[in-house]
Order: sequence, then structure tokens, then C-alpha cells
Amino acid sequence: MKFHFLLFCTFFTALQLKAFDGVVPFSALPLDCAKLINGELDSLSLEGYLKSENIEAEITEQGVFYKIDDYGSGDHPKAGDYVMVKYKGMLMDGSVFDQSKENEPFVFQLGYRHVIVGWEYGIPLFQVGSKGRLFVPAEMAYGRSSAGVVPPNSPLIFEIELIKIMNFDEYDEYMVVMEKKARKEYEAKKKAQFETDKKLIQDYLIDHKIKKSKRLPSGVSYAITKKGKGNNAKSGDFLKVEYTGYLLDGSSFDASKEKQPYQFQLGKRKVIQGWEDALPNFKKGSEGWIFVPSKLAYGPRPIEEDDISIPGNSVLVFKIKVVEIKMGSGK
Repeated sequence: MKFHFLLFCTFFTALQLKAFDGVVPFSALPLDCAKLINGELDSLSLEGYLKSENIEAEITEQGVFYKIDDYGSGDHPKAGDYVMVKYKGMLMDGSVFDQSKENEPFVFQLGYRHVIVGWEYGIPLFQVGSKGRLFVPAEMAYGRSSAGVVPPNSPLIFEIELIKIMNFDEYDEYMVVMEKKARKEYEAKKKAQFETDKKLIQDYLIDHKIKKSKRLPSGVSYAITKKGKGNNAKSGDFLKVEYTGYLLDGSSFDASKEKQPYQFQLGKRKVIQGWEDALPNFKKGSEGWIFVPSKLAYGPRPIEEDDISIPGNSVLVFKIKVVEIKMGSGK
């Protein structure tokens, strides 16, 4: 009996696809056939949503539901085309999990799996200038995997506007412009963060009554609490340093082991740039503090490694003691 029903669904769907030019109006597809074609969980979820919202969607041969709300007058994109799209992605409860920026449409090449399968099947249904919605079953989105705030087995809804079909030269020119824009924005954010960090360090010095601190041209500040003896450390020297690293809230994120100072060669990028800048002001036996702006530490990148946890854009504070300086080559 089940076999005969499957044959019926296959036969019915073939007739409908032929009659409707490759897509079947959702209202014309038998419910039980929809379950077989699309996977019971997704078809029921999407079917329930579409019925509750009174959306007369159509379904593609592959099982993607779609609704064109405003028809454009341009071409339909095909595999290999570069397309420019505005979109908003939502879960079935209406919560937005992703969307294109206001003045930065999403650009990608169709047919190369740069997007979810539901888009590969759904975007070619839109003409340039069209606006509409895609209703994508979970298996054509992220399937059983989670993706950010998207839970496993989630059907997804997308509001779509197809703005443009681009050739390679147009795509390449657009990406160059966007890269320059992104670089400019990044540099502006980095500069603003640097000014913020210097202010935070100054406030920390005042709040903790740390006197006789000096700020270097690079932005690193340091304070010597015990002078030490001999020559200052220089690039190429081998150093042994005891240290404890703190965030501005006073929490410690790292420290050298007891009686096991950290050993490294200065000037060889074995430590963060803030240390490279500050340590040439210390001698053997010197003790003090180093205050490092985030751009001379780990920048916007958060660090989660073993027991070390440092949020992005963190100013770092180090209490240090230079145990030994061994002359190096200076190269």
C-alpha cells in the first residue's frame, strides 16, 4: 500500500511539475505528498507557517517554497553569475538571525556552494528587481547542525531583493571598492580604540596611584618601582622575566610559574609588541609595571586558550621583574 502511494505521489508530482513549468503551487500539492517530498518535519513546519500566515507560496521541484511579492523586469540569474542581493534571514518565530547591511548588499557567485542549497535553488527564481520570500527546509539550510543562533533542524525564511546580476569585471571592481571601504572603517575603529585605550590606562594609573609612569611614542606606558643594575635590555638580548598579567578589572589572566621565569630573546617577536617596546627601559633586577594598549597586545581578537581568557580590545597590565639579561648578538 505504501509503495502504491509513493508511486502516486511521484506520478502526481511529475504531472504537476509539467503543468506548472517546474514549480507547483503549494495549494495544489497533496499534504501527504509534501511530507514525502520535503521531509515530514520541515514540510509540516513550513506548511503550518504558510497556512497560518495565509501565504500562497509555490514549491520548486527540489522542495523550496517561494513567494514573489514584487516582480522585476530584468533577467533571471543562472549558475556562474555573480548576483547582488539584499536579504533578511529569520527563524519561524520571526526572530532575525542575519541580514545584509543597509548600504552593503551581499554579493556571491551562483552554483559554487558559497551559500546554502536553498539559495542555490531559490535565487534563480527571482528576476533582477524582484522582491519576495524563500521558505527553506532545514535539509537545504543547515540541516542537523546549528549555525550561530540557528538551532539544528530549523527551516528558514528569507526576505530577498535581487538587485543586480554582475559579470566578473563588475564583481571584481565592486570587491575592490568594498575592500577599501572595509580597510578604512577598520583603521578608523583601530584609531578610536587606541585613543580609548590610552584614556583607560591614564585613568588606571590615577586610580591605582601609580607614580612616575612614562608613555612611549608607541602608546605603551610603563612605571619602574625598582631600578635594577647594569645596562638596559636591548634587541637581541636573552631575558628571563617573572610576570603576572591583569585585565583592567584586576582579574589575572596569566602568570609565570614560581621560580620559572619566562625566557625569550628580545626583538624576535616572541612576545607581544607592548613588551618589545617597554622592556628596553628595564635593567637586570628592575621591577615595575607595563600598560599595553590593545593594538599592541591582541587587538580585537579574543583569546581563549587553556586557562587564558582575554576579551577582544583589552588593555593589558603586567607586573614584572627582570630576573636576568644575557647579552645577545643585537641582530
